[in-house]
Amino acid sequence: MDTASANIRRKHHFKYILITEGIAIGLITGALISVFRLMLTGADALRGRLVAYAHTGAGAALVCALVLLAVAVLVAILLGFEPDIAGSGIPQVEAELRGRKDMNWYKVIAGKMAGCALAIGGGLALGREGPSIQIGAMVGKGFARARRCVMTEERLLLTCGAGAGLSAAFGAPLAGAIFSLEELHRNFSAEVLMTTMAAAAASDFVAANILGLTPVFGFEIEHGLPLRYYWAVMVLGLVLGAFGAGYNRVIAMMQDAFARIGGGIASLVCRIAGREVSIISSSDRVSPLAERASRTGRMITAFATAYLFIFIYPDVLGSGSGLVSRVCSGEFAVPALALLLMLKFIFSTASFGSGSPGGIFLPLLVLGAVTGGLFSEALGITGTGGEYITAFVVIGMAGYFAAIVRAPVTGVVLITEMTGDFTTLLPLVLASLIAYVTAEALGAQPIYTQLLGRITGRPSGGSGRMSLRERKTIIDAEVHVGSRMDGGSVADFGLPVGTLIVSVTRDGDEIIPDGHTILRAGDELEILTREKDVDDVEDVIDSACRLLGE
Repeated sequence: MDTASANIRRKHHFKYILITEGIAIGLITGALISVFRLMLTGADALRGRLVAYAHTGAGAALVCALVLLAVAVLVAILLGFEPDIAGSGIPQVEAELRGRKDMNWYKVIAGKMAGCALAIGGGLALGREGPSIQIGAMVGKGFARARRCVMTEERLLLTCGAGAGLSAAFGAPLAGAIFSLEELHRNFSAEVLMTTMAAAAASDFVAANILGLTPVFGFEIEHGLPLRYYWAVMVLGLVLGAFGAGYNRVIAMMQDAFARIGGGIASLVCRIAGREVSIISSSDRVSPLAERASRTGRMITAFATAYLFIFIYPDVLGSGSGLVSRVCSGEFAVPALALLLMLKFIFSTASFGSGSPGGIFLPLLVLGAVTGGLFSEALGITGTGGEYITAFVVIGMAGYFAAIVRAPVTGVVLITEMTGDFTTLLPLVLASLIAYVTAEALGAQPIYTQLLGRITGRPSGGSGRMSLRERKTIIDAEVHVGSRMDGGSVADFGLPVGTLIVSVTRDGDEIIPDGHTILRAGDELEILTREKDVDDVEDVIDSACRLLGE
């Protein structure tokens, strides 16, 4: 209780220290992500040269194959070096915030930057945003560990580092702050908001000075969408919602498929090496040989697919950010857009399903853009609104993001900041809400909830650094109007055993509660719990304080 008491005594003035720490984390993250973006820009340029070279003859094609094989092996080695760099990194950050993972912050930063540069440079359809969020979060964690912060403060600094990472990745400080609250921390307290905004703004300042102020998608929407076409926006929202639900399910299928591929290759290697066919030893842990074979097999399969697309359809390689402006310019006819959408969908889900380091933000935004462009071109065939293709592209990005990530506020703000255009704000909101509701109605899980379940449903990649689960932490919560605890007593809260409400702030006055204390809407709670129970406590808070009571 000493740590909790210290936290409570320092709370009112310590928020200013947190803001200062957030700025420091933002400055460090902005510099680091700027270097990361420059690495990816160089990797994209090298891939372009490699693709052009591969088409010059059979010998060049063989050299290209060997280069991609080497890249695949290097990525597999990095995954063995630090398993927590796999995938986008956002589920790992969420697991860390919930006490289910304890990542090695400096190994993750180094491994993620190198792994993403290799994977994206090698042609996999992955993005930089999830990795940037994970890198920023690890900067926050490293900062907290260096200062020997208590666990509550560490969680806040990790959250603001994540927001700073997204801010620097896309030049979108508001989206960085909102995403950290809406998706990661899931707590809209002023303390978290101010700290995260400070970090995101500082990070964007550094990145803008290094990389410039040009929006990520630097195109202009020449024709704002008239109100008479809002029916089309609603139809597009329905399409995006259904498409997004399908995307999440295909991601799970691809992950399962690559797991089977990796298991089959591991089994084959074990046979050749004269080992047991089973890749599970008597200690119920995957043998090192099988682990290496599985990782390497999955990476070789992914990069072999990229190699095929070099000759089949090079436009699907990489994150695809350059495709957005090409779609807006009307370069693709309806059949070409349909083919591009199908192949990009298959390859981007396969790239992520392989487990390679890399995110899905940018690839899914590109898929949304292509969907919006295809929808607009299809309308144009009927003589309706073909000149509004750029507006539909932007709407497609926001709606698809809302359907997949299930964070519509972040999606609207992110697309607005990335494009630098406010003329489509109302249709962005309309399409995002419809896509969100459609995906919910179809029963698809939000993508990061889905991915988090896969991570926490089995042992985490082998680092075994889970001793911090027994550390204490304080969770801030607020009682919402109409929730079960609005008028309920502390004794009826239903918190896990060992978890205590140590403070209730009402109208600026602090109350030390007991089991008979009646809570009211607007009460701010401080809940002391063990780090390993954070996820369970958050679930109880959601049902008791945030959802409307029966």
